[in-house]
Order: sequence, then structure tokens, then C-alpha cells
Amino acid sequence: MHRFSDLFLTSSGRIGRIAFLIGAGVLLAIWAAFDLLAPLKARDLMGWLVAAALLYSAACLLSQRLHDRGRSGWWSGPILLAFAMAWPRPQAPFDWIALALLVLVVVDLALLPGRKTFNRYGASPRDQSGASPS
Repeated sequence: MHRFSDLFLTSSGRIGRIAFLIGAGVLLAIWAAFDLLAPLKARDLMGWLVAAALLYSAACLLSQRLHDRGRSGWWSGPILLAFAMAWPRPQAPFDWIALALLVLVVVDLALLPGRKTFNRYGASPRDQSGASPS
């Protein structure tokens, strides 16, 4: 498995479903904790910094998983825009459309396996971890 910092600080390479789900859970937990527990003044002062750091980390994480599925990491931009539109709950019609698209993204990235063979983004995460291919 990748080092924890590699998940959030680099957008190159590939990661599997388990690493993606763990990383996404960590980022969502940090964002929810900051959103719920930080005092209002801290959210006003540090909100932009925390949001920027989490968005960067999420883009890196999404890019690596998209690479494993054989897609460009640039698709992480529209995915994060849809997430921002739907968080914390959708209200406008476009927010609901964004939520529907996010459901499709979750199915694609969290449930479907990555490419088993080498692709233009590198070797399969299973090959990198030393596991024997099955």
C-alpha cells in the first residue's frame, strides 16, 4: 500500500479501491469535523486554508484512482465541483443533478475494479505492492 502522504500529496500513479476509500473517508471526516466542531471565528479565519488543502488532497486522491480506471486525472475537477454543489445537502435543481452524477462516480471509482494491466499511468497497484496477479 502507498504511504499515507502519497495518497494526498501527489496526483501521479495509481491506487486501488481500498486505498481510495480509506483516503476519501479520512478527507470527509476531516472536513466534517472542521465544519461541525470549529468555532465560527476559526471557520471564518481558516476556512479558506482548510478548504484549499482538502481540495488539493482530494484532487490528488481522485486523480490516482481515475488513473487506475484508465481515465485522466483532470476529471477530478468536475467531480469536486459536483461535490461542492451537493455538500452538505442539495437544494437547487442543479445541486440534485450534481448529486446524481456523484452517485455514478461513486459506483465507478469505489465499486468497479481498476485495470489489471499496465496502462499509460503505470503498473497496477496490485503489481506495485508485490502481490501476485490472480
